Amino acid sequence: MSISEQLDRLAQQGMAIPDREQAAHCLRHIGYHRLRGYWHPFAIPRGAGDYVFREGTTFPEVIARYDFDRRLRALLADALGIIEISVRAQWVHYLSNDPNGGPQAHLNPALFRPREYTRNLDELRQNYCRIAPSDAPHWDTAPIWEVADTMSFGKLSKWYRSISAKHLRITIAGHYRTNHIKLVSLLHNMTILRNVCAHHARLWNRTLPAGLRIPRAWAACGNPSQPARLYNRLVIIAGLMDIISPARRWPRRLLALLDEYPYIPTDQMGFPDHWRRLSCWPSGAA
Repeated sequence: MSISEQLDRLAQQGMAIPDREQAAHCLRHIGYHRLRGYWHPFAIPRGAGDYVFREGTTFPEVIARYDFDRRLRALLADALGIIEISVRAQWVHYLSNDPNGGPQAHLNPALFRPREYTRNLDELRQNYCRIAPSDAPHWDTAPIWEVADTMSFGKLSKWYRSISAKHLRITIAGHYRTNHIKLVSLLHNMTILRNVCAHHARLWNRTLPAGLRIPRAWAACGNPSQPARLYNRLVIIAGLMDIISPARRWPRRLLALLDEYPYIPTDQMGFPDHWRRLSCWPSGAA
C-alpha cells in the first residue's frame, strides 16, 4: 500500500487522524509495520485477521506510545551500557589478578569450564581480529583488558558463566549484592534487553523470558505475578545503577519519564498497583 492507502485503511478501521500530513510523515519515517505494535492494544478483532479500532482511538495517541517507548529504550540503553562496562571491569580485574590468571588469563583453559571454553575463545579471537584497533597488540600477545573491550554484552555473560573457579564468580557477584547463580540469570536477561534496545524494537509491554531470578536485595520490590514483563527488570536495573553510578540518579529519571506519560498503562509493563510506595523507588522524580 502507498502511504495514502495506509492512512485510508487506518481511517476505515476507525482510527481518528486529525492531521493527515503529519500522520503520513510518521508512517514514511517510522513505518506501518513498526507502528502496528503500538496500535495493536487499541484493536478489536473481527475475524480472519481483520480488526477495528476501539472508539476514540487516535493516531497521535499511538505516536505518543511510540515516543514513550523510544525514550524508555534510550534510558535503558544508557543504564545497560554502564552495567556492561562495570561487569567487564570486574571480570578483567579478578581474572588478571588471580594466581592462576595474569595478563592473558583468557588463554588459560584451567580457569574456565571445558565445555564452553573452546567456543568462547574461538568467538573472542574472531571478534578481536575483526574489530580491534589497528594499533592494538596481536591476538597472541593481547592482554585480557584489550580483548575484553571487543566483547559484546552477550559474550561477556557467557564468559562470566564459564568461570570454573567458584570463588571468582562469588567475588564478582558480591559487588552487585547478589549470588553467582542469580548473576548468571541477571546478565542473560540484561543481554536480551540490550538487544531489544539495539534493534529499536517495541519494549514497554513486551513479553520477556520468565526465568529471571531477582536478587534478594531487591526481591521485596519485585512483582512475582508478572515474571515475563519489564517491571522486574527495571527494579534490578535501578538497584544496579544505585550501586554503580548513583550520581546519575537513574531511578529518578525513570520516574520522571513515567510522570510525563501518565496515560501509559503501567500494569501492561508488570508494575504492581502499589509500586510507588516500595522502598526501591525514590519518593519524587528528578
